[in-house]
Amino acid sequence: MKHVVHPKNHKLIIVAVATLASFFGLQAISKSLESYQLGHFLWISLVGYAFLVFWQSVVFDLHLRPTKTLRAWKKTVIHGIRSRFAYLSADNHGVHYYNFLVLPGIIYWSAVVLLFLNPFETGIKQVVILASSAALTIAYWYMKTVFYEHKNTHRNVRQIIFLTKLFASYASFTAVFGLVRYFGAGAISFAMAVFALTYVLIHQAFYQHHYIRHNTVKLILIGGLVTAEFAAMIFSIWNVNYFSGALAISAVYNAIWGLMQHKFIENNLRRELIYEYFAVLFLILVLVFSTTNFSERIY
Repeated sequence: MKHVVHPKNHKLIIVAVATLASFFGLQAISKSLESYQLGHFLWISLVGYAFLVFWQSVVFDLHLRPTKTLRAWKKTVIHGIRSRFAYLSADNHGVHYYNFLVLPGIIYWSAVVLLFLNPFETGIKQVVILASSAALTIAYWYMKTVFYEHKNTHRNVRQIIFLTKLFASYASFTAVFGLVRYFGAGAISFAMAVFALTYVLIHQAFYQHHYIRHNTVKLILIGGLVTAEFAAMIFSIWNVNYFSGALAISAVYNAIWGLMQHKFIENNLRRELIYEYFAVLFLILVLVFSTTNFSERIY
């Protein structure tokens, strides 16, 4: 029996719906903030994320076939949904599910927080919405590729996935930096948030590469602690521009994860690679520090 949607077009349609839902959902969040409707802002944010989770969890692999009656079609849908939840509860599929949700969730909620912090900055909001929608599209499109076919994919595809994850780290650090500043919390709160984000991102990356060993948690904890310590230092000396501060933290995170990847996953860490990572890190830090006005601060 033929499918309702041809298998070749199934992924395109599913990802297109997720992209449109993300884009227009973030636009609705932006408009609610402009109208001072904080209740609507929170409600739209939660409903939008719930829809994306449902779409990603249930519909993404739900290949429906045509039926003669509406009742039979409903049975098909219900059977597919039940099968999906049964699959997620079996073996270690729940771990797969958790890792599938990490990247889209971080991107989405980082965008929501950045919109909340800049309710009347039209330019910033549109950049956040467009960049986040594009990142979510890539995250959904390569959702299975990231975990099952990563080593066999083209180099350009791996680079696109890497850039998407780098954007997620920067967006999340920026959102947390601004949110902690907004509520007047201290460096310890910011460091704890950065540690949690770093842990989740690096764990997801190790899982993506199928590198879950007895020493994995220790490596992730070390990476998280180093990033969090640097984040606390940046928070203590930085000005009101949390975008540039988060860029410095993302540069450190990228260097730590890059060295871990080459050492424990690729097994090709050489002195030249170490020099390259530290050179890039040094260049970014010099550019960020040299263009920052440290006299512009909140006391």
